[in-house]
Amino acid sequence: MTDTDRADGSTTLQQQLAERDAEIAESRAEIADRDKTIAKLAKDVAMLQEAVAHLLAQRSSGHRVNEKQGLLFPATTTMFETPEPAVVVDAEPDDGGVAADQGKPSKSKKKGSPRKPGKLDTTGLPSEERLHDLDEAARIDPVTGKPLIKIGETVFEELDYQRAQLRVIRHVRPVYGLPPEEAAHRKVEPATAELPPRPLERCAASAGLLSWLLVQKFANHLPLHRQEQIFGRDGRRISKQTLCDWTLASGDALQPIADHLLQTICSGVVLQLDDTPVMCQGGRGESNFRACLWTFVNPQVNAVVYRFTSGRASELLADEISTFRGTLVGDGYSGNRAAADKVSDDIVLSGCWAHVARKFREAEQEAPGTGKLIGDDIKKLYEVERQADEAKLDREGRVALRRQKSRPILATIFSRTRRLRDQFSDAGAMAKAFDYLRNQRKALRQFLREGLAPLDNNACERAIRPVAIGRKNWLFAGSMRGGRAAAVIYTLVESCKAVGVDVLTYLADVLVRVATHPASKIGDLLPANWARLFAPQAVEPA
Repeated sequence: MTDTDRADGSTTLQQQLAERDAEIAESRAEIADRDKTIAKLAKDVAMLQEAVAHLLAQRSSGHRVNEKQGLLFPATTTMFETPEPAVVVDAEPDDGGVAADQGKPSKSKKKGSPRKPGKLDTTGLPSEERLHDLDEAARIDPVTGKPLIKIGETVFEELDYQRAQLRVIRHVRPVYGLPPEEAAHRKVEPATAELPPRPLERCAASAGLLSWLLVQKFANHLPLHRQEQIFGRDGRRISKQTLCDWTLASGDALQPIADHLLQTICSGVVLQLDDTPVMCQGGRGESNFRACLWTFVNPQVNAVVYRFTSGRASELLADEISTFRGTLVGDGYSGNRAAADKVSDDIVLSGCWAHVARKFREAEQEAPGTGKLIGDDIKKLYEVERQADEAKLDREGRVALRRQKSRPILATIFSRTRRLRDQFSDAGAMAKAFDYLRNQRKALRQFLREGLAPLDNNACERAIRPVAIGRKNWLFAGSMRGGRAAAVIYTLVESCKAVGVDVLTYLADVLVRVATHPASKIGDLLPANWARLFAPQAVEPA
């Protein structure tokens, strides 16, 4: 026998062992599923037997109420009984967990016990010193009558907050012209200084007030009507309609920055997208309709872009990604494929393994063995990604590692899909999970060909979370214009957070700067570039 024959025989034996291990794992999963079904049937039988026994007992007793059933309000119940105070033990047991006092039972420290307050970090905060001194009469030695001298001091730092207050800035511009005796003989146009750049024309709000309004609404999720109430409590009423007008105008002014950021994200080789429904108010006499807020992320760009469309139709999505060419990462929505086909043949879809894992996790109640089996296989895919991250592999290196280690795992997952699918009813959650996996097979394998494509679309789903939190405070977008303005401001707020830029300072600066900044250099105003070019001279609004 030659060495080649021995090698072939060894490879064949390894393949047979791998197939045998897969069959054993699947058999164990089937046994676990069967045990789950048997346990459920046994529970159902016990419940039926108990119901039958109860009916028979009622029949024999003349439908009398069982005395053991109890009363709604027993006489022994104390409605307002004060609970025993929780005992918090600070001392830890001696070595081996034995209490120092053997005569008393040891008590473990209860969860949620109060912690000792830590020292607050007040670095960089403005400070005010207040001196609390003794009266001269108290600074006399009662024995000798001589004055006491200062030998030291004690300092206590207190963190204070002063609520924001509206103020008026009066821009005074002196007007210069000819003296009256000369003005009678000749005319000269009066001269006056130009006003500094303003965020919005004919708007009484400063850039600082506008930025605070936007941060409160889109970062702190405070609706406009609540902001109106807050201003009212301070004695300065600003109507909700005025606040709304300022918000819409700010969104229009910042639109070029958000548009350029979308172009930047779409210029990469990988684009991730997701969407969430948003109800939009129709015009006068029109009913509300379901609009859509899209989220776009590029793994190579530390930013996120939101776009608001009147629906989820593929042609609306195609308009947003019209400049993209590469790998499009998303869920199994068929509109993604239709939109990609409308844009270019060069767009390839890549699937999301987090969606697959979620579907099998939800189906574990039906078949725990099978759900855990597929879930463990998916975890192996993520383990390969962890190895690639730790090794800091580049695009080509990650593709090589995936083809070496992830491809065999995929072969196991899809072969199990073929063998196990027919064991489950079409109406069950497990069958739907297998069908999703089988229908998305091509897209779920795309990460083997593109090293920059992530294994899942979790980055986009995390980006939608702030919108979902804010949506608890409002019912719908007031109009399409309002939805687009919200998408623009969400884009800049979340992109600032991604690069560690102070949102308030950024918005106050770019609201003024964008009006006079050259259109060809609009990329300078993206949060990451702004932090490098303009942040040092930006002044935080008061």
